Amino acid sequence: MIKALSLAAALALAAPALAVAAPQAAPAAAEAKSPEEIAFEARADAFKARMEQMQSEFGAAIGEAHGDEARGMAAVDAVLARYQPDITSFLNDFDQFIDTQIATNPDETAHQALIGAKAAVRQSLEGLPGQMRTGARTAIAAQTPAA
Repeated sequence: MIKALSLAAALALAAPALAVAAPQAAPAAAEAKSPEEIAFEARADAFKARMEQMQSEFGAAIGEAHGDEARGMAAVDAVLARYQPDITSFLNDFDQFIDTQIATNPDETAHQALIGAKAAVRQSLEGLPGQMRTGARTAIAAQTPAA
């Protein structure tokens, strides 16, 4: 349960930055991971790798814009469109995982923490494309236009 909360917090903190991996709290010695937690951690690791790949493509799209906002934003939008299904799929998996954690844990304090973590991760990941577009527009504007 604590591992689920630390994973949720790490995702919420890491999503806007993508390049910065948020540290996860180590599980307590007496706390064993459930098969569901192990499976979700693997899913989260795969999602993180996919987002790192997206960030690399995103950086290349910005770099190739050479100050041409229309060209650069078209490339950025193409990258975002390719990865949006990954974000949506992960959010659905995350919601299901957290909902299962809530349903199987009788502790109301834990419920509230999980509900808060779920909302934070959802808000962060849903806002990611907009944040990336804003950052791209700024980065492209700072480039010297191609001659």
